[in-house]
Amino acid sequence: MRWIRFIVLALLLAAPQGAARAGVTVPEGFPPSGTLVYDVIRDNAVVGSNRVVFENADGRITVRTAIDIVVSVVFVPVYRFTHRSEEVWLGGVLQSFKAQTDDDGRPRDIVLARDGDKLSGFYNGKPVELPGTLMPGSLWHPATIEQSALLETTKGRMREVTVDDMGMETVTLPAGAETAHHYSITGEMKREVWYGADGQVVQANFPAKDGSIVWLKLRR
Repeated sequence: MRWIRFIVLALLLAAPQGAARAGVTVPEGFPPSGTLVYDVIRDNAVVGSNRVVFENADGRITVRTAIDIVVSVVFVPVYRFTHRSEEVWLGGVLQSFKAQTDDDGRPRDIVLARDGDKLSGFYNGKPVELPGTLMPGSLWHPATIEQSALLETTKGRMREVTVDDMGMETVTLPAGAETAHHYSITGEMKREVWYGADGQVVQANFPAKDGSIVWLKLRR
């Protein structure tokens, strides 16, 4: 079941650094408070969901992500994965990030908080110190496409990336066709991501270890 674990980790890898700036701000009113739910799809089968909840109030943005995946073979569950994370932004600057992950019985816990120009904390009880400019690889932030590195949200690691603008394309979502802006993320993490007219992620995909493609598609 290595491909299953790869799918889950790839889903969470969203993590750039380098060119990130602590002062990169979120446009006023973005993201709007609310909830986005994505189907996680492999080989045309829905294997889980990715739910993202935004709370935006007076310059303080809280983003909570919940991922639940169950893979079954002949209706028998053979792999389970859960992930809960929270990122807090104030005035466009990341203040804290925490995540709890159960990777089929393997716990992965991250706690990071701003400490001057650093993000300091722990991964599974071991000290971690990262650049304060590092942005979580959750993809929602408008400045994601400007990054040269991202934070891996299951292990608290920094991943170097390159982002290329692929232009406008038509994507097919559960609710129908939609025009979106496509960006390709390569390097230590590979991701294709499409942003809708409202700036929200509407679709993403990435390669699994077996060569198959895993999709995230927004429900409307």
